[in-house]
Amino acid sequence: MQLTSSRDATVLRVAAACVAVAGCSTAASVIFDAPQKPQDATSQPARAAGVEATLPADTVRPPAELTLNTGEVLRLLPRDAGGHIDWVGALREGVIDPRRSLPGQEPPPALDGFRFDFKLAGPAPMFDAAFPHSSHVEWLSCESCHGRIFEYRNATITMEAVNDGEACGVCHRTVAFPATACYRCHEAMPASGTQSPQLVTDVTLTRRADTSSAAAERTGDYPPARFAHWVHRIRYRCSACHPSLFEARAGASELTMADLNAGRACGACHNGDTAFGVLSCGRCHVPPEPG
Repeated sequence: MQLTSSRDATVLRVAAACVAVAGCSTAASVIFDAPQKPQDATSQPARAAGVEATLPADTVRPPAELTLNTGEVLRLLPRDAGGHIDWVGALREGVIDPRRSLPGQEPPPALDGFRFDFKLAGPAPMFDAAFPHSSHVEWLSCESCHGRIFEYRNATITMEAVNDGEACGVCHRTVAFPATACYRCHEAMPASGTQSPQLVTDVTLTRRADTSSAAAERTGDYPPARFAHWVHRIRYRCSACHPSLFEARAGASELTMADLNAGRACGACHNGDTAFGVLSCGRCHVPPEPG
């Protein structure tokens, strides 16, 4: 995959970021918390006090995990030729080092170096699409896509399906560069324009309709939970949670507080040890921004 930023430039960005976050101003418990409201890109990043001394080994990896400030993270992450975030470049340049497995689990065999890259023929040569297995396996396991999204052989992929959120569009509309970045797959097409890079916005989880008085009493004072995907993405590779904990489709997995309390779903990490516990209700059930 072609990167537009050189390794030297990335080293300078990383070094600058490490200097910027060297101060201590926030309790260590915020490191795994999703930000409760967007922060201005010019504001100071949230920094854990005494990170190395107070948190378990391998809890925080610099530089990107030392901040919850979206502007600071965006400055660290490399861009592609059209301005979109280059997540694979961030891995290969060491800006992020997400874990391959959840706490207490054996890491799966690394698939880095798997080179089954190929091209899908289009209606004309300029529409031929390149598919790099080698970059996808840095984030995903085989089971993440096969056979949930694609058969192992002879899968039919159309732009209509992608634009409808099927096939490649399961990820390439939400957590990866969008299908409108034609040049990323259709290598004969030039990059057009410079996009403003965006971290995936918070996902507001849909609450299942339940009109019983008991349900109203339980949930009446709590807004729907919000999930900051980017905070988790820089800490764990996609395959750590998908599909073992959650299906990689919006709305496909039902979450209950009973499951969380039993250490399942979000409770696999949010146990008060690896990350804040499930009784810290206000960390996820955040009121919507006014207006």
